[in-house]
Amino acid sequence: MAKKYYSIISGVFFIMASFPLIAGLTKWGNELYVAVLNISVFLPLIFGVLGLIFALIGINGKVKMSLVLINIIGVSLSLFLVYVAMYGFQQA
Repeated sequence: MAKKYYSIISGVFFIMASFPLIAGLTKWGNELYVAVLNISVFLPLIFGVLGLIFALIGINGKVKMSLVLINIIGVSLSLFLVYVAMYGFQQA
């Protein structure tokens, strides 16, 4: 029964990690994206890693595979954005 809750928590962390990044691409979500970045630029990355950890200890089978896959995609997107934020905006 606990593995079911770990899988649910993994899904929630994925949503928390990806929603501000995806909402930042829209007009209405820009304030949400700025608010998350004001807290920390690493916050979506932390949520993604936590989601990946909970996905690895969650329900076995196709649910586990899909949760791990979407959390890896979320972590990769967050890592890319952190890389761009840290190294892409430096002045020469």
